[in-house]
Amino acid sequence: MKKIMMLAAATALCACGGNQKYAIQGNVEGLEGTLYLYDRDQAVDSVTVENGAFLLEGTVEQPAVRYLSNGTAGTPASFQAMVILEPGTITVADDAENPGSKKVSGTPANDAYSAYSAQSAALIKEFRDPETSEERREAIGDEYDQLGKTAMEGNRDNYFGAMMLQQQVYELSGQELLDQIALFTPEMQQTEALAKIRETAEQKIRTDVGQTYIDVEQPDAEGNVISLKSVVENPANKYVLLDFWASWCGPCMGEVPHLKKTYEAFHDKGFEIYGISFDKDREKWLAAIENNKMDWVHVSELNRFDCQAGRDYAVQAIPTNLLIDAEGTIVAKNLRGEALYEKIAELLGE
Repeated sequence: MKKIMMLAAATALCACGGNQKYAIQGNVEGLEGTLYLYDRDQAVDSVTVENGAFLLEGTVEQPAVRYLSNGTAGTPASFQAMVILEPGTITVADDAENPGSKKVSGTPANDAYSAYSAQSAALIKEFRDPETSEERREAIGDEYDQLGKTAMEGNRDNYFGAMMLQQQVYELSGQELLDQIALFTPEMQQTEALAKIRETAEQKIRTDVGQTYIDVEQPDAEGNVISLKSVVENPANKYVLLDFWASWCGPCMGEVPHLKKTYEAFHDKGFEIYGISFDKDREKWLAAIENNKMDWVHVSELNRFDCQAGRDYAVQAIPTNLLIDAEGTIVAKNLRGEALYEKIAELLGE
């Protein structure tokens, strides 16, 4: 099932009138010592645990995802739980139905996340069951996708809905994202999460199908700057695939056989690839190109997602690709697997 993944979501009610109070309370069997509240890898608060019980209080201006852990730098954690900070009392407890897991509840977003997690976990468990038929697995995939959409629709007034929308940023066009944002409550539309999605949507509109491509200038392996414009305007090229990838990206490398097949079949007929790598390690980037015989144009600033091209094309995940014709118009996006070969065959002929 292609789209089954473990969700790392953030949810909360929007409070637009300044900081509001939250309390995180818990009673976890066997837990002792100090519990830290992390913002990514930075501890922002802590509390002493006594006989498994703890109470951590604070204020929140915007909904936010935080992680509770008793681990520190160099010390492995024996306890971890994701919490969504929002006004109210958040309860952390052992999950009776899933030993070893923690259930976070008590506020709208945390309740919504817990319910979604339980339902999605049940579907994943059934999908992985060897006794499950292939027909049923196909149905589970559809149910899983619908579960996410239903969860978003039911949480337009809290941050969990916003984070469910975040899961769709890769698939939806810029205008589709703006249309979805408009369905959230006015309070939610003012949150930082939806503001970021809106920025992405507005940028995606500039690179949707039918728009003119944005030029890119990056160095190749020898340090020579090669522009996308020079490749698109090359009279020999009728279609150019702008491909964002990285050697460390498993799905990207999984696309390589399809890229090679298409390139070998249609390069002489006017098909070219302009590959932008989000690698950091120069040697790994070049090794991937050489070992896989990827014989097209390659450039990289070797700075992962932190590059102007990534921002211009609103790249949220890789692989991402755009097909550009000789007039500079984007004619297709995210052609994966055999879809790339089929599209180029349609345009250039077998």
